[in-house]
Amino acid sequence: MADKRRRIYYTKGQITNGLITNGSEWMFTDNVEYIGQYHTYTTGEVFSEASFVNTKSRILIPFVDVKKLNQQTDVGFDLAKNFEYDNIKTLTVKKSSTPNPSQLTPTNADIKRGWMIRYFAQKVNDDSFFELSKEDFGKIGTTDGLDKILWQQFTLRWKITGPPVDIINTDGSIRENGIENTNMRMVQITSNDYPSLKTHIIDYREFAQP
Repeated sequence: MADKRRRIYYTKGQITNGLITNGSEWMFTDNVEYIGQYHTYTTGEVFSEASFVNTKSRILIPFVDVKKLNQQTDVGFDLAKNFEYDNIKTLTVKKSSTPNPSQLTPTNADIKRGWMIRYFAQKVNDDSFFELSKEDFGKIGTTDGLDKILWQQFTLRWKITGPPVDIINTDGSIRENGIENTNMRMVQITSNDYPSLKTHIIDYREFAQP
């Protein structure tokens, strides 16, 4: 039976197709080792088949010799049945730093050019968001930062100067882009890949300069 992906749509840049494993690398959630072609997503998901096949692809998790572990443990439960959850928690969370939410303020250079860059991290398994400093954003994937598999990173270009809202010509075209409307459009576009962003950002005039 095929498994479902977290999202309905992924861009080409978010998928790596045509990978091959010869074993001892991935297994199905029922602990059966997988050998063959597979593909991955920037969300951290891994699925069988060279590319996603709706009726065939199944989710893969990192391979562990469960039988060997069961032989070596004295724990009073079936490790094979409980391994999937424990495996995900220990292989990802233990390597991930605690995020330090940080809200930036515009620099003089930002104000001069009219926009700033905002930095975000989204946890792949619960869609929680954090706004990070540029420094912490740059550490994602390093030993001092967030786990790159567990946390997705993205930036948002944020308008901070200009009219509060779009100035419209008599023919309906935009004569000058407004702060609120421009930022709303940027959030809408970015939300195609990160749907929860629209619930995280509600003030589209934040950081606006007089």
